[in-house]
Amino acid sequence: MGKSLKTKVALGLGTMYIAWGTTYIGIAFAIETMPPLMSMAFRFLAASSALFLFIGLRSGWAALKLTRKQFINSIFLGTLMLGMGLGTMSLGEKVVPIGVASLIVAAMPIWTALFRTLDNDRPKLISLIGIVAGLVGIGIIMLPGHTQARPDSGGANVTLWMFIILLGNLCWSLGSFLAPRIETPSNPLLLSTYEMAGAAVSLFIAGLIHGEQVTEFATASARSWAGWVYLVTVGSLLGYTVYTWLLENASITLVSTYAYVNPVVAVALGILIFSEKVTLNIFIGGLIVIASVAIVVAVESAKKQTPLQVQ
Repeated sequence: MGKSLKTKVALGLGTMYIAWGTTYIGIAFAIETMPPLMSMAFRFLAASSALFLFIGLRSGWAALKLTRKQFINSIFLGTLMLGMGLGTMSLGEKVVPIGVASLIVAAMPIWTALFRTLDNDRPKLISLIGIVAGLVGIGIIMLPGHTQARPDSGGANVTLWMFIILLGNLCWSLGSFLAPRIETPSNPLLLSTYEMAGAAVSLFIAGLIHGEQVTEFATASARSWAGWVYLVTVGSLLGYTVYTWLLENASITLVSTYAYVNPVVAVALGILIFSEKVTLNIFIGGLIVIASVAIVVAVESAKKQTPLQVQ
């Protein structure tokens, strides 16, 4: 890797860390006055539409064509991963502190590795240690009675919502496990485009069921609109574009470092912007989770030579 490419990779990694580490803040701003599920639906509608145009204009409209199986699988993965993962997050961030939510989500590679283990894909001993330690870390973070709900939570049960976010994270991890085992587009940016389109439809339907209305956007605050625009432009478009470029120009192990850098960014911003408190269980559990994820990501990436799915 030449000096110029090394510099570009370093800038790309920094951009990816910021783009995805700050999405938790963007979601928090957006859902302050916007309907949570529909705001995520329109986020992915806008992002997928922009990517459809980008791919079509750059590579020709024929590049957007998929087989029937690829289309169905891509929509399914988008619904499972982005729909469930970001849907539960957008609802859960009303109650769960941003730093805690990010640490729960950070464990995604651990759950994915666990699914592989259950599928008789025998992990190395160090990977198994990372999985077990990560589960312990998550348990410490989610100890009932140790985490305070966000001020505008309306008295909701924070422990319940932590488990709901965890459920969404399990769905994301299951999708990551299934993705290499089913037929999908080989171009990761094209796959992301269709996944986001599937998520947009599923989240919109879920929003209607949840009682949300499109008219609520008319009274949304400027801060919520700023958060929503940030999610579309930086979180989705910039984040996925940089990620795709990095996959082609850097090692998978290096690219996958986002998994344990992002929660550090989110926790720091939660403290700075929302004055969130880091209790002892969050600090200890968070350190264990981040260390465990670092171990699992390094081992699994080297073994599989395929990227872990991203947020």
